[in-house]
Amino acid sequence: MKKSESKSLRQRVQLFLALALIIIIILYNLYINEILDFKILSIADLNPYGGWNALREYVTDSSYEFEGINKSIALTIAILAISVLGGRFFCGWLCPLGAIQDLGAWLSSKIKISKHVKINKKGHNPFFIKYPILLSLLLISILGYGAVIAELSPWRALLNLPRLFSAWAEMKIGFIILAFVFLASMLLPRFFCRYLCPLGAAQSLFSSLSLTSLKHSKTCHSCNKCLEECPAGLKFLKESDSISPECIRCLNCVEQCKIRNESRAYLSLFNKKVSKISYFALMSILFVVLWIGMPKLWVRNSYDGNIILGTLKDGAYQGEAKGFAGKIITEIIVEDGKIIEIEIIDHHESKGWYDEAFMVIPKEIIKKQRLQVDAVSGATKTSKGLLKSVESALKKAK
Repeated sequence: MKKSESKSLRQRVQLFLALALIIIIILYNLYINEILDFKILSIADLNPYGGWNALREYVTDSSYEFEGINKSIALTIAILAISVLGGRFFCGWLCPLGAIQDLGAWLSSKIKISKHVKINKKGHNPFFIKYPILLSLLLISILGYGAVIAELSPWRALLNLPRLFSAWAEMKIGFIILAFVFLASMLLPRFFCRYLCPLGAAQSLFSSLSLTSLKHSKTCHSCNKCLEECPAGLKFLKESDSISPECIRCLNCVEQCKIRNESRAYLSLFNKKVSKISYFALMSILFVVLWIGMPKLWVRNSYDGNIILGTLKDGAYQGEAKGFAGKIITEIIVEDGKIIEIEIIDHHESKGWYDEAFMVIPKEIIKKQRLQVDAVSGATKTSKGLLKSVESALKKAK
């Protein structure tokens, strides 16, 4: 495969995924606004921190019951699993924030705003800022302030970009950080990946155990000509035949050596060379199988309320319960012994994750006249909080 062909493969993959993501987000917003009655995926299904949220709840909440593997949890597992097998493949090929940064670097080279900043390195990134950030975010989340740090997420902002104007008041910090990520990438390729991304830091830690490594041949003199345009700013070290776990596996360097025909960088799996096409196919298939397939193996996503709906007294009743970010206060209206309306009076849930739960669950309760309805995938904590809030209101109507 020629160099231009190798590089364009990743660009085509990123373009395809960007278009697919745009379609998914547009359809989801039409679904939320009740213009369409179907969706491909929920925005919550695209939350890569779902697995961590479930683990945190299991450890810190004694009342937590594992409800199975939803797409958000499966996404976390898939990202980390392919990191162990193939390094940071997700960062280099699949991550939408990575694609945004590559677009910024490409735009900078085309309009020549400035030359890319060059940082002197000795084979790896010397500023491990993202690791303290990862640790800090985990601790803050464990202490119960996950909703606060969610406001800072450029990932959430990117998924809600079509609602920029309507969501600005609630998500302006995330949108500003997203804009900063794009602008910074015009000065330094993959700036966010290198220095700030907590998900990238987690993948680098798992990538240090990777079964696939990027190596150079024994005759290589570590001139690093092949890494002159490395988006992660990495170099081969003379004392090591492989590259840092910070490598995002873009594979731009896996080409014929510019100096000597017999020397080149290559991918190694179990000490055997692997072609770029084989690597891409293996990682892509594994990722899709884990993300899409795992939720089908174990899902139990319904809420079993303690209330058995019988004859309800007519009137308006309020209830409250804890959701993901705080109290969810609801009001139910009962007429002729039946629930005819459910309104969310107050809440502090994170926009972009709660929308579907607040739209779907009240309708299902009213339609079925019972609380045994499915929680929304990827927004389980919010869903359960809403259902428990309605349950507390129903207790007053019994």
